[in-house]
Amino acid sequence: MKKRSWWIYILIFIVSQLAAVGITMGATLIQGREAVSSETVAIGALCTANVLAILLWLLLHPKDLTWQRTMSGIRSPKGIRTKLSFGLALPVIMLVNLIQEAFFPDIPDLVGDELMKTIIFNPAGLLTVALIGPVCEELLFRGGVQHCIQQRYASQGPGVAIGLSAVLFCAIHMNPAQMPAAFILGIVLGFAYWWTDSLIAPVCIHVFNNSFACALGMISPDDNFIQFLGGTQGAVITAVVCVFWLYLMVYLIRREMRKSTEIG
Repeated sequence: MKKRSWWIYILIFIVSQLAAVGITMGATLIQGREAVSSETVAIGALCTANVLAILLWLLLHPKDLTWQRTMSGIRSPKGIRTKLSFGLALPVIMLVNLIQEAFFPDIPDLVGDELMKTIIFNPAGLLTVALIGPVCEELLFRGGVQHCIQQRYASQGPGVAIGLSAVLFCAIHMNPAQMPAAFILGIVLGFAYWWTDSLIAPVCIHVFNNSFACALGMISPDDNFIQFLGGTQGAVITAVVCVFWLYLMVYLIRREMRKSTEIG
């Protein structure tokens, strides 16, 4: 069976983004500039791009990525891998946010807090950011890019596929403030996909990450994560808990890997 090239899924992402912008701008011109707000245009473009990319992925997804295989993450013995992958991701997400806010607060943000607040307080925008976007990106970058690279370079181990998909995942965000966290998250998502052999774990992790950011923005729109935790003391306590939590997850994952090797 001929395997697809990974770059096809990057092309799908780019084409869907350009098409969405074109469609939204055309609709704006037809309706009149004053009839449509910039926030509506942004939300419309974002939602259209993600839906279009999902549809294109469904047409061009890797032939050896079957739905039975994709759903295998919720069945034993891989169910425990899905849970451990999710458990690993939670402290990583918290720590990355804390580190970036504490030590790299001045990284340029091209999106801007005001636009992001407007998007997440809109039902369509919230649904797109918290659910549709994560599903779309996991289909393309784990179920497309990483899957194809894993198949093509299987003899080199999972590191090449995980690393390259994370780099590309980071690059497509094109926002300096998001890129460091996107790269680290991409590594975790890539590991989860490789280890569970399913899209269930990475989709759930990605949905949680985006939903957590949206919830924080809605609950405490004028504060960052450290301020939400009550300042430096709360941030330090949270960081310590996350480090121990991360250590425990790494220990449990390594034990599960050894167990699987012994059984195999």
